[in-house]
Amino acid sequence: MIYKDASKPIQERVEDLLGRMTLKEKVAQLYCANSYGGDSVHDGKEERLKDGIGTISYLNDSLTGDNLKDMETLKSIQKFLIEETRLGIPALVHSEGIAGAQIPGATTFPQSLNVASTWEPALAQKMGEVVKKQLMAYGFKAVHSPLFDLGRDPRWGRIGETYGEDPYLVAQMGVSFVKGLQGDDEVMATAKHFVGYGNAEGGRNGGEQQIAERKLLDTYCFPFEAAIHESDVKAIMNSYGILNEQAVATSKWLLIDILRDKLGFNGLVVSDYGSITHANLRYRVAKDAKETAILALTAGIDVEQPGNSCYQYLVDAVGSGEIEEVYIDRSVRRVLETKFKLGLFENPYEDGSFHEEISKPECEELSQEIAEKSIVLVKNEDHILPLQKNLKIAVIGPTSDNKPNFFGGYSSVGSASTKSSDFDKSEEDNMLKMAYASAITEHKETLNAYGITFDDEPTPEQKKFIMDMIKQNMSSSDKDKYGSPEEFVETYYPNCKSVKEVLENEFGKENILHVKGCEIRTPISGGIEEVKKAVEQADIVIAVLGGKESMLDPQATCGENRDNMNIDLEKPQLEMMEEVFGLNKPVISIIVDGRPLSTPLISEKSRAVLYAWLPAQTGAQAIVNTLTGKSNPSGKLPVTIVKDNGQIPMYNSRLPFYAEINNWAEYIDNDKNTPLYPFGHGLSYTQFEYSELELDSTVEADGELNLKFKLKNAGPRDGDEVVQVYMRDSVSSVVRPVKQLVGFARVGLEVHETKEVAFKVNMKQLAFHDLNMDQVVEPGKIEVFIGASSHDIRLKGAFDITGEKMIVERKVFSSKATVRKILNH
Repeated sequence: MIYKDASKPIQERVEDLLGRMTLKEKVAQLYCANSYGGDSVHDGKEERLKDGIGTISYLNDSLTGDNLKDMETLKSIQKFLIEETRLGIPALVHSEGIAGAQIPGATTFPQSLNVASTWEPALAQKMGEVVKKQLMAYGFKAVHSPLFDLGRDPRWGRIGETYGEDPYLVAQMGVSFVKGLQGDDEVMATAKHFVGYGNAEGGRNGGEQQIAERKLLDTYCFPFEAAIHESDVKAIMNSYGILNEQAVATSKWLLIDILRDKLGFNGLVVSDYGSITHANLRYRVAKDAKETAILALTAGIDVEQPGNSCYQYLVDAVGSGEIEEVYIDRSVRRVLETKFKLGLFENPYEDGSFHEEISKPECEELSQEIAEKSIVLVKNEDHILPLQKNLKIAVIGPTSDNKPNFFGGYSSVGSASTKSSDFDKSEEDNMLKMAYASAITEHKETLNAYGITFDDEPTPEQKKFIMDMIKQNMSSSDKDKYGSPEEFVETYYPNCKSVKEVLENEFGKENILHVKGCEIRTPISGGIEEVKKAVEQADIVIAVLGGKESMLDPQATCGENRDNMNIDLEKPQLEMMEEVFGLNKPVISIIVDGRPLSTPLISEKSRAVLYAWLPAQTGAQAIVNTLTGKSNPSGKLPVTIVKDNGQIPMYNSRLPFYAEINNWAEYIDNDKNTPLYPFGHGLSYTQFEYSELELDSTVEADGELNLKFKLKNAGPRDGDEVVQVYMRDSVSSVVRPVKQLVGFARVGLEVHETKEVAFKVNMKQLAFHDLNMDQVVEPGKIEVFIGASSHDIRLKGAFDITGEKMIVERKVFSSKATVRKILNH
């Protein structure tokens, strides 16, 4: 058979296999089997998988913690599909990967906002390569990562999963991660969530978005377009929200006209979990599941996930003439082509040794390197850092002796189904509300089996019964398999330490006075008084503050479906810190959180402030290495940090407000007219000098600008500086950003060393859609700004784009940076 012959061209194999398939077998390739616990798919495979299956969800909640057992379960499912179904088509099994493979014991990496804070795309690519190898060794060939959403609203619970606010930075980091993850057609990466998902009104996850087409194409689509053309990303996942009054899951305008025709994507589109059913049950753009399936498939969603709530009706829809089989064939071709490209037919099982891959010391070393390079020192008054020796230190705060708080919600730690006794506290818990909404919409048939029937909504008695079932399920013994989050970390990441433990190793237990003081969201009885006693005995205070990112933990302050109007620390932490500041001891504050918290009180009264984000399994060591100077901080903010949630949105590449470039707003309170910390900001323990900018005076519209300057380490320590290049169009047919990031480079310099930093910037990077919606490069004067942040500009210049306005089919997505050492005289 041609389709089983690896020597044949992929398209020939696809057509051969497609021609052999029944309609039921085709449709089965367009949906997903959800493998909670590994049992539902495995035990019922003879019935559920008899026609084959397109994809299988095998996330952390499908695992038992016994990796050998779970790998064997996965292998047996694939074995059944290959050996006991008529055509032997393997499944595309997916997991998550933005913080490492979502598998107990797999290397955990700092979250995406950390990775972006390094401003070093090569690290993202190295991370992707590690994640790829560990996924493949387990049996995965697909991963639902990374996010290409722009993170511009700190209220949004998922902002920590993004690479920040700027489309250029997001594109550079995301493209590099995809290159590492996919390798040589080894794994399918999935760019998500197309499109504008992170821009929902009010920071409400999955909510309404209003984005004009020019802004959509030039800003929000830019990272996806870069992923398509620079990394050949194999899959894209839709947003489960609403854009310009259209349910994204059924929007032909977005998924075909823009994604495929305009941006040039020709790969696989997979649905975000439940997004197709949302179109019917939440957004009401279709009357029933069958009509929803027809709309979604014709609009361009190839695969429904995590089940087949809607696509199961496609067979009937073809039979009744409501949809032509050509639409089924179109999507099946994409599924099969992806499977052939990944070599699934030749090697459907695990590739390599999972134990060996996760045991490589270089994997943990890379995680720590990313953690250290991502820590952003935003304040260091009187050079209080690095810490001096022989100090007695009060270590306080809810994350001072806590390990699970270092991990992101989509990490193996954050996504584990661990014990929680809190699900019965409140029916207003977001996780309970989400589960209840799903039960009464997407799982009405299951409720019917319990004798619960209703038209629009359940009766109060029925609601109580359903809620009790959900709570029981969430606290069942099966979901307790990992123990508590602390036990999970101890079991699978035994080398993970808390900040307190690392400080005790560094300074001696006798010099560390530890008092937690409060929990993240709740006070501890007598906690503040205990903190005050410790602080009074200490020379200096280290406060480890922040929140908790999780989908599952009811005490979480952020995460998916955990949006938060409060963008400052929670009240108990602020109350504790007010008392601490009143004791007039020097305070160093460390923010561990998935969001860019606004911390005006902490920033004003602390002597030093560091944002550590979610630094993963070696996070505490990275933090203490930075505090002691073993690591010179070099992270830069990938987001603008505001002072107050009333300033949202506030981001660097804004359109001009007044004539002056640094005017942000006109609020009555002038303090609120600028951010707390600007995009790109980050301090070092050394000082850098910029000088001698040279650049071309004129550039053709289809040419490249050459610029170069000198960078010197004029301070007392070796260090890395992240140089940033911004441009502004002096006169343009439509309003353009006050500063557009077009290039950056991380430059390592020894003490007194000077290097020449050069950039080539293609003018197609500056292309935008004009009044006629043509994508153009316009002639005219362009201003250039080079600096240590978007606000700290050290060098300025200008050049002219000459010639006629040029229409551009495709942008250029990256500038080229080179660094050359200069001999000091």
